[in-house]
Amino acid sequence: MTTLREALLLRVMTAEQRLRTLFAYDRTNRIFSVNLTMQQLKVLILLSRHDGIPSQELTRHLGVTLATLSGIVDRLVAPGYVTRTEDPHDRRIRRIHLSPAGREVLTEIMDSGNRAQQRLLARLDDETLLMLETVLERLLEAARADALEQGIVIPDDLENHSH
Repeated sequence: MTTLREALLLRVMTAEQRLRTLFAYDRTNRIFSVNLTMQQLKVLILLSRHDGIPSQELTRHLGVTLATLSGIVDRLVAPGYVTRTEDPHDRRIRRIHLSPAGREVLTEIMDSGNRAQQRLLARLDDETLLMLETVLERLLEAARADALEQGIVIPDDLENHSH
């Protein structure tokens, strides 16, 4: 027998899944016009936060082998999205950098997602926006608590920064 809470959780998760599905139909998002795999996009995102990261460290973030990472990086070097350099203190270490072209494509993807979100939120009335703000703050608190329980270090810019 399903409890009221279980039924409510299922309805919320179903609505969120339907929303994600609708977002996937939005062809104005730049992500649909770039030829990047999910792993390649993850590398670009990680480099935007940790530019010049050693290859070994990047493999740990992605959970892949050095050989797999090498192939991913090769495919990002070809269009000029990332560069490899030798570590100035240890030539055995290769550092991966986000190039200006990589930063530009990542910014375009994020900006187009933000524009789509803005269009959607603009359709909501002020009362609904206030409710949404409260719900998102509570969800953020739950996500922080969950991350801390898992031993995940939360970056400073994601710490408790309420307005």
